[in-house]
Amino acid sequence: MGKTKTEFKLFSIPQYKQEEEYLNTMHKNGWKFTKVTFPGFYQFEQCQPENVIYRLDYNKEGLANKSEYVQMFSDCGWEYMFDFVGYSYFRKVSDEVNSNEEIFCDDDSRLDMMKRVFKGRVVPLIVIFFGIIMPQLFMNSRGYGGGSVVQDVLSFLFLVSGLLYITLFGWFTIQYYKYEKSLYPENNLKIKYGCIFAGLIIGVLVMVGMILWSSLSNYKLIDGENGFTIEAELLNKAIVKEYELKTGDTVYVTHEGDGGELYISIGKENEKPVFYGNTYNEFGNFEVEIQEKGVYQIKCSGRKARGKIEVKVK
Repeated sequence: MGKTKTEFKLFSIPQYKQEEEYLNTMHKNGWKFTKVTFPGFYQFEQCQPENVIYRLDYNKEGLANKSEYVQMFSDCGWEYMFDFVGYSYFRKVSDEVNSNEEIFCDDDSRLDMMKRVFKGRVVPLIVIFFGIIMPQLFMNSRGYGGGSVVQDVLSFLFLVSGLLYITLFGWFTIQYYKYEKSLYPENNLKIKYGCIFAGLIIGVLVMVGMILWSSLSNYKLIDGENGFTIEAELLNKAIVKEYELKTGDTVYVTHEGDGGELYISIGKENEKPVFYGNTYNEFGNFEVEIQEKGVYQIKCSGRKARGKIEVKVK
């Protein structure tokens, strides 16, 4: 058993040529490529230094008919190694390669492979971004399903995930631009890729805007003769009202919630409340009879709370 070693390398989607050159150099230096594992651990086995050409192909349709696909390359003298995240790895001793033989014979076929990679790799990421991350970020930031600290943490995690995805999209876009420009230097690609970057910037602004928007309060406070009403599209603050109550007075509270979390407390300042509850208690309509006269505070605190709260004192 020869010596082995592992190196960590990261190559973006359009950098398959750099990956091929890296594997060629390693084999030339006496390290034969044997395996790659996620996210980028390349394993090698010591061997006799030799000029070996490595090539990568990305073709899901080919893998669907793997035996014919592999045989096609084998007929041309390429040794099939394995598949990794959609790419098929091939190699051939350089003495058998005629005039720097390529798997792809022209620029159009190379660009066609990049399009296949885009459909197989980037499109699923876009679907996850717009189908899962953005909707979940919106729902959590608006308090759907509750407005707990857990949801705040989830909102933060979805925000970080979204920004990470946009960073990856930006990185991919830069690499695609460099790759396409290298193939077609005469083409004006600035408008095409400028629009893509503008979309990425808008995406970042939308996500940050969602978080900032979720921290604002939008509600209407209606004061009555013996109470008050809060109509909240989004309540992220505490509203406190004071009433001088006598023994036997009753506080009636009606709550029609539509999401988020609401806390209600009734009691004297700096004393234990005579009533405390939140939406986890699933309170709806309730009443509290005052046992001792004094000045009482009725406090309604919201965390992304939506709905109507009506308080009456009789």
